[in-house]
Amino acid sequence: MKTIHAIQSSFPLLRRTQLLPGESLVSLLERLTLLNYYRSPRILHRICHQRLKAPANEDDLTRPKWVDTFLQLADLTHISPEELYAASLHRFAPCFTLPQQSPVEIPWIGSTSKAMLTTNLAQVYLRFVSAAQYCPRCLKVAAYHRLSWTPTAAAICLEHHCLLFHRCPQCHKRISIQEIVKLRCCICQADLSAAEPISVEANELGIQSQQLIQSCLADENIAELLGMGDLPSQHPAVLFRFLENLSRRLLICWKDWPILPAPLDGLNAHITPTLHRVRTLTPEENFYLLRAAFTGFANWPEGLFLFLDAYCGDYSPTQTSERRDKRLRLIRQDWFQPTWITPDFEFAQQRFADYLLVRDPPQLRCLAKQLQNTEWFIEKTGLWSEEHAASALELSIQSMKRLGVKNCLWSHSKIVFPIYERSKILSLRQKWQSGWPLSDASQWLGLHPSTVRKLVDVGFLIAVNELETFSPELILDRCSVEAFFCQVACQLKPYIKGHRALISLEKTVRLLSVLGIDQVDLLRGVRLGILPAYQLKSTLPHLGSLCFVKKTAFTLCDLLFAQRGWISDRQFALEKKMSPHQVLFLIQKLSITPEVAALSHRYYDQQLLEHYWQNLPPP
Repeated sequence: MKTIHAIQSSFPLLRRTQLLPGESLVSLLERLTLLNYYRSPRILHRICHQRLKAPANEDDLTRPKWVDTFLQLADLTHISPEELYAASLHRFAPCFTLPQQSPVEIPWIGSTSKAMLTTNLAQVYLRFVSAAQYCPRCLKVAAYHRLSWTPTAAAICLEHHCLLFHRCPQCHKRISIQEIVKLRCCICQADLSAAEPISVEANELGIQSQQLIQSCLADENIAELLGMGDLPSQHPAVLFRFLENLSRRLLICWKDWPILPAPLDGLNAHITPTLHRVRTLTPEENFYLLRAAFTGFANWPEGLFLFLDAYCGDYSPTQTSERRDKRLRLIRQDWFQPTWITPDFEFAQQRFADYLLVRDPPQLRCLAKQLQNTEWFIEKTGLWSEEHAASALELSIQSMKRLGVKNCLWSHSKIVFPIYERSKILSLRQKWQSGWPLSDASQWLGLHPSTVRKLVDVGFLIAVNELETFSPELILDRCSVEAFFCQVACQLKPYIKGHRALISLEKTVRLLSVLGIDQVDLLRGVRLGILPAYQLKSTLPHLGSLCFVKKTAFTLCDLLFAQRGWISDRQFALEKKMSPHQVLFLIQKLSITPEVAALSHRYYDQQLLEHYWQNLPPP
């Protein structure tokens, strides 16, 4: 036995062969084992490892990870490392790696590198060596395993238009690559090439789907594919990932296959309902599943709309079913996950937004929140976030809330996340170019339009037009409105709960109206700092929310009426150092009429009181 191993190590390959067209590296190793009469491919693995500089780090010859392994294989087989790499599973690495992802690489000869297929990707997208598939017609031509049969998504032979086999036609055991090379099932010794092919020649759409898939897997130019209608022009890895996502979406809803309408009808007739994992599907089941998913690609983007209609259930303009909402939500979660928010997948995301705009606008709310700053979404939908709308109107969000601008809200917007229509916001901005109409200014200030008009009359606000018969509304200078608001707001004091009993601006006006005091007088007093006013919240919603202390509100009357030459009986008694009762007795005795009176507050002509006071006889 030791002598045999010594001979094998000294003369490892007495017979060699070249790679056959499209052959996989595993198939080559199996054929070399048979040609050299080795009992097992393990002997070839051992020979290669013994020649490596670091034999402790054994590499897998079916998917080598080191350039040294390729070099040793090249030395043993007299086949170039480039050809060996092209026959290995690493050939599929670019097809399964998205453009924005950083690929795992193998340091190659010189300063170059090669893409490496990771174990995770291989387990997800490729068949195992012990669970391979084959075309019986191809095996009749030449007995070897083709690399194109390795991906799980490859379901047919494009040359013969027949389904691939994954089990022995006689005992139905899973077939390994070694058995494909030997043409015999190791259990029943059945001839694998004798299996009766299952033709799909009449299934044009299914053949087209496989042409697209296998072209993507081979990294070929899909633009050269004929007879498929319009296809999205994207990187093959992006197209494959998107098509694979559509198929998985269909697989998850396998319980509803019997009721899915065209073009997704008939899935339950070809796929076993209890099988809902990709790896457990047969080539035939994969063929029909991917054929259904391909309908979302054909005649892009109309094909996608038909696919979504069928996937979500027949669209009804008057009623949206719970199932439809759930399906669309799952699609949205898939297509707008963080790894898909890249330019590579915008082609699908934009079409999905188009679909929601027409079919189900309420579903667009979540996208509007997620993509509120994405240019293509804003351009396509014309929807703006609150921040974007406020910026366009040159307002703060708080100021915009004061204005309301409810007429600019999207019809499907919600209070928690308001969404505005761009066209309406731009129209409003155009309307505000010359100034704010009286109605908008009054709403922003929180005051009645008549009060705002009085503020214009007294010069606190500036009008940019004259209100004439042909003018529909008074236009106010926006800067003057904002300046007046700031002048009042900066005079306000924060309210300490329980410290004082406050009354609102409206109640204060009702209380002082009998004395001729209106809102303009109160606001003037606050603006000048002579009347204390308070705000209940940390931010002032509008001027209509001002609050006052009832007692100090009458001090404004003393100041305003003093400008007219009036004085209250109490103030007069205080100045003359008399008691209020003495002054009241004097007024009643002389029958002096007050200029204005309300409740216990009376105001008299100060000169008249002074005249009577000076002419009083000495006590």
